[in-house]
Amino acid sequence: MTNTQNKAIELCEYLKKNHAGRENAASSKTLEAAFDMDGRAVRRCINALRQKWFPICSDTVGYYYAASQQEINETISRLNSLITKISNAKTGLLTAHYKTPSHIPISIEIKLSIG
Repeated sequence: MTNTQNKAIELCEYLKKNHAGRENAASSKTLEAAFDMDGRAVRRCINALRQKWFPICSDTVGYYYAASQQEINETISRLNSLITKISNAKTGLLTAHYKTPSHIPISIEIKLSIG
């Protein structure tokens, strides 16, 4: 088992034991400090656990082990909303390519300080 897999399992066990239910959510900063990871690594672990069928939920407060089906459903709804926003941003960027002029003037100012 890799170090990342071990951290994911430790994180899952920690959430299940100490942060079950939305009212006990742990902030990303709390998890980063407890597991010596940055925010990106925490999100990767959470994503990996979810893909392995562990009910790790999240909201604006933080991450928690699901205490009910309703918490799972609310997290799924939030994730679907994020997917829609990302898809809309992607569509906007693709459309912008066709709607903006091919030559966009850019000005650059360089200030040098001697001394």
